Amino acid sequence: MRLNEVVNFENTPLTPLKGGIVQYLITALLAFAMFASAQAQDLATVPTYHWANEYLQRLALRHREAGFTFERLPFSNREAGAFVQSINRSAFSSAEQFWAKRLEACLTTPEPRHARLQIGGRVIARAGKFNGDARARTALMTHLGFFPNRRLALVNAIRLDQELRDDPNYLGKRWRGFTGYTEQAYALLHFEKYVAKFGRDFLRWGRGYDATLLLSDYSRPLDQFYGRIALNKLRLHYVAAKLDPMSLPDSLRASPVHNFAERYLSAVRAEIVFNPRVLTVSATQMVVYGGANRGFEWYYLNPVLVFHGEQLNEQRKGNTFLAFDFTLRPRARTELYGQLLIDDYQVERTGKRDLEPSEIGYLVGGELAEPFNLRGASFGAEYTRVANRTYNTLTSWEKFWHRNRPLAHFLGNDFDRRLIHGRAYLGKSIELNAVFEARRRGEGRIDSTFDAPWLEVEEGESYHENFPGGVVERSTHVQLEWRWHHGAAFYLSLNGMHSRYRDFEHRTGANQTENSVFVRLWWENVWRLGLD
Repeated sequence: MRLNEVVNFENTPLTPLKGGIVQYLITALLAFAMFASAQAQDLATVPTYHWANEYLQRLALRHREAGFTFERLPFSNREAGAFVQSINRSAFSSAEQFWAKRLEACLTTPEPRHARLQIGGRVIARAGKFNGDARARTALMTHLGFFPNRRLALVNAIRLDQELRDDPNYLGKRWRGFTGYTEQAYALLHFEKYVAKFGRDFLRWGRGYDATLLLSDYSRPLDQFYGRIALNKLRLHYVAAKLDPMSLPDSLRASPVHNFAERYLSAVRAEIVFNPRVLTVSATQMVVYGGANRGFEWYYLNPVLVFHGEQLNEQRKGNTFLAFDFTLRPRARTELYGQLLIDDYQVERTGKRDLEPSEIGYLVGGELAEPFNLRGASFGAEYTRVANRTYNTLTSWEKFWHRNRPLAHFLGNDFDRRLIHGRAYLGKSIELNAVFEARRRGEGRIDSTFDAPWLEVEEGESYHENFPGGVVERSTHVQLEWRWHHGAAFYLSLNGMHSRYRDFEHRTGANQTENSVFVRLWWENVWRLGLD
């Protein structure tokens, strides 16, 4: 489980369920027992929150010869399964055998010889003590996939979730204790070097332990067109997406019919693969644009135009970003990675407007497998820093924001974060995962009003502001997870988390401690039916 998922669940004001936690979990299990054995989904993409991504990363870290990297997600089951099959297993440790077996059972299918239909889904349940309160919540995801041939996939996945119902940022219907939305709904066309996808799906660009500065999976899956060209030394990715509309203030409403500003995202990413086993360097440009009576625009849909140059020359503007990132594997079982995001950087110093602080973010990290010859273990560290007003803008509909959540890092802006994580396979299908995190978080937010105090200084004076800004909330978080992964379709984990806050929620002198202990259950199954 990712640390930000635990934080979100912990801070949600949930209420205890009647009938007890054990009875609730048993009911959830029985409700899902209709499905048969777990099967792969072939061309269907692996959700970014799926445990398969964790195990893939652990194998990729130990087998750089396969050239499998994590600069972008999601993978299709076919891509992930091919990687697992390609690894040389002659010297596998018990941990590698465990991860590979679970992945094979989940991802690998025989070569399809006829059209088929898949019906199934998964249950994710959490129950335990959160700051003294007993809570239990379940999410149920259905899966429907139609695969007429090995090149084409039509996929639909619906999520029914009890956790979101008490989330104040949730946009959608609440009904009898549940919220629900379509998590995936897309058509995917896949050839050896070319991929095209239209519909709703997850999207994550940039390597990071549980977050990225480019495009993350923290907000809801995007309605998008996605295209990819993958050559030996070059990979090109393109996205054009529709974001949620934003309500206009009364002063900007032209008529009762035009109450919303439409919002759009375009992004282009070029990956130069110097050596797939050693070094990949990427450059990304992104733009968020929109407004009343504004639709998709050709110059932002064109993947070979420079978005920032176009918005400078157009009357209708956009919020542009430029990013660079890399993944380096200097030796076996070692990986280094980093990201640099540039929202606004002042080159000239000719007036008050040029005193605006640079709005940038960067992330650097690394991971080492088998430290001190501990087989099945890994250790990693990461540092993230994002300046205030990054992802923010004067125009509200150009904020890097989707359905009340950041499109990039889940902490938004005006923060820095130090992260240490470790994992160990203990044998008998048991894993132990640990995370320590220290944060400093200022008062700046993506959805805050974009202020410009540098315009108020006297002519000829300089401007400086502290980082992070305002009353800084400082916090530490420790998370431990004991996981028993009995089979590909099922695992059970015991999780504990301890958090301490100073100046909690930016209130001077307000200190707070939070403790949580809970059980997490994962169960998924799929039926596969031939149609020819």
